[in-house]
Amino acid sequence: MRRGGWRLGLAAALVVAAGAVQAQVVRAPDEIRSCLCKEQAVKALNGDVQAQSQAYAAQRESVDALDKSVETGRPQVDVSNPADVDAFKGLLERRDAAADALAGPVTRSYAEAVERYNRAVADYNAACAGKAFDPDQVAALKPTLSCAKP
Repeated sequence: MRRGGWRLGLAAALVVAAGAVQAQVVRAPDEIRSCLCKEQAVKALNGDVQAQSQAYAAQRESVDALDKSVETGRPQVDVSNPADVDAFKGLLERRDAAADALAGPVTRSYAEAVERYNRAVADYNAACAGKAFDPDQVAALKPTLSCAKP
């Protein structure tokens, strides 16, 4: 008898829980539209982060290649030959310029893109994550959705 009562209690709890989940379905068009725009912003900013990541990696590879050229070229410089010395100085200047770009604008752009993305994800999570949206409302709103650029 004890087992039967437990099953009945569990079944009642599941019915109540199912009702609570259905009660939490978002049907308000403004809220759905807002969350769709937040989702769109997250996707766009993710693309920007990926592009900035690739630019950062390319610049990092450029600096590494120039570092390697400096390392391998230094022992081969004939210090008594002004042309060799000037060529090596030029290589050092290119390496330093590439390192400055990496340390400055390239890293800054990447960090700013990541920061914008993280803010958008936090905003989306705070307002929209874990909510169930009425699929009919979502389908009706998507074709005419107009969102501000992130």
